[in-house]
Amino acid sequence: MRLGVRSVRNVALGLSLISANRSGGCEKFEYERYWSMSLARGVAAQSISRLRGIGSPSEAYVLGLLSEIGTLALASVYPREYSGILAAHPGASVAASGRYEREAFDIDHCEVGAYMLEDWGIPQSQAEALLSYETFNPKQQEEDRRSAATTGVLWSAQAVAELLFADENSAADVWSQHAVRLALVRDYLGLEEPAFAELCESISREWQEWNGILKLPKRSPLRYEQFSQRAAAVGTLPETSSAPAESGAAPGASVVPAAPAAPTGLHVLAVDDDPMSLKLIERTLRKAGHRVTCARDGREALQIALEVNPQVVLADWMMPEIDGLDLCRALRRIESGQDMYFLLLTGRDDEDRVVEAFDAGVDDYVAKPFNARILMARLKGGQRVIELKAKVEADRQVMMQQVAELGSLTRKLRTAALTDALTDLPNRRYIMKRLEQEWDASCRTNRPLSVIMLDIDFFKKVNDVHGHDVGDVVLKESANVLRASVRQGEEVARLGGEEFLVVCPNANVAQARICAERIRLAIERNVIKCGSFERNVTVSLGVAERKPGTANYEALFKASDEAVYAAKNNGRNQVRIADETSSVAKTA
Repeated sequence: MRLGVRSVRNVALGLSLISANRSGGCEKFEYERYWSMSLARGVAAQSISRLRGIGSPSEAYVLGLLSEIGTLALASVYPREYSGILAAHPGASVAASGRYEREAFDIDHCEVGAYMLEDWGIPQSQAEALLSYETFNPKQQEEDRRSAATTGVLWSAQAVAELLFADENSAADVWSQHAVRLALVRDYLGLEEPAFAELCESISREWQEWNGILKLPKRSPLRYEQFSQRAAAVGTLPETSSAPAESGAAPGASVVPAAPAAPTGLHVLAVDDDPMSLKLIERTLRKAGHRVTCARDGREALQIALEVNPQVVLADWMMPEIDGLDLCRALRRIESGQDMYFLLLTGRDDEDRVVEAFDAGVDDYVAKPFNARILMARLKGGQRVIELKAKVEADRQVMMQQVAELGSLTRKLRTAALTDALTDLPNRRYIMKRLEQEWDASCRTNRPLSVIMLDIDFFKKVNDVHGHDVGDVVLKESANVLRASVRQGEEVARLGGEEFLVVCPNANVAQARICAERIRLAIERNVIKCGSFERNVTVSLGVAERKPGTANYEALFKASDEAVYAAKNNGRNQVRIADETSSVAKTA
């Protein structure tokens, strides 16, 4: 009642994901380290949320725990391909890993994670924080601090989690990067050194408790004082390239491990409280080429079954505490136990007892005292069932892989259809559809909507004097500056030629004008160098806002276009507002 249903549901979601994904088919993906790091990030996010008074600490815990869920999803859906990426680019930076994922799957882990969290009912504002927290810049002046609050919590939590995983033997530049990152976090949280040290220590203690509860690998993290001393000994951050060392393998290249030799026979868990009978069973099974694990009672057998996941369980019916039927019922209640072939050894062969055994989930039975030939014959029947299940599962995996590949191909085709090949920005088809959607949302909710159209000044002269190859570079550079100048939630696209459009949801004309001026200044200050061309370019911009009298989104688009023409006619390199009688002063 204190936490609320949503918080409890989210925590249960996180813990169930850990339980179901302790291992997987992606060879190079370190599953247990992934979850241990996720726990560290979750605990840190909870503590920082409580400290800063941002949102609910329990929800921050879940968001921190699941903020990298996209990497687990990609490793699960594309195990071979993702293993290839990890093998080809070990220790790749966050930006680089996202680039490699996008090259291979046309989507990265941040986008996957945001989609998954929204699908699970996590508030959209929290899910969207996954898209930008890895590249969050605390020094950047945000126009809406509230939208960056959750992002800042996740960014800070990630830095503290990396401290807990810091390796004392790391290279000097790694230590320097840790130190710089933590100093930024400390300043962002507004804490003095002792208070920040205590925060890190409390997070470390709680994280180790969680690791113990969930039986994840235990670590002995460095104390913050040790880290500070080590970082101080290293000194300042050296000037090194942020790009990871490239290997000979192509990004996303699949590294397929050699298939291990198939083990002979089956893995059988033999359970009997009679030592002589258990010894006889073990010898009979080993002689036939099977691998055998022994348990002396049902309780021990249940623990072993959960740890080693045998293919066959061969158990005596009559045992103390947990008998053969209770063992079978317990195994059938868990996912891994449902696939185990269960053979029951019993001296009870009357009709009611046999029916009771099969109702409990037993697959077959062998009468005691058992005949070795009959036991092996029953086991062969079970082996055929196990092999058939394995074939069905292999076929299912192939089908899922084909579906995943088809999904990747579909995304790539859709992206190609909606992306401008030169600038890598969305194209006219995409932005007009998005503008229509934002128009409908604005009309429905009565929230403001503005658009900014811009045109590069005298672009034709660039092509005529310096050639189209230089013109292409100017377009690319301008697109990069434009992309970096817009806020989160704003959409920028290339309309064609030297024209671009920015859609600004929830922005009135005054706010859009500020954005337009920021874009204008950024492009004007950017010096482009390519061959004989070494100077800046300028742009003319037109801003239009949806008003009660605006007929539709096409009319809004046309109004911004007319404002661009007004800017050009008034001397270029300026911002003009649609239907505004007074001109905006030109700034050279």
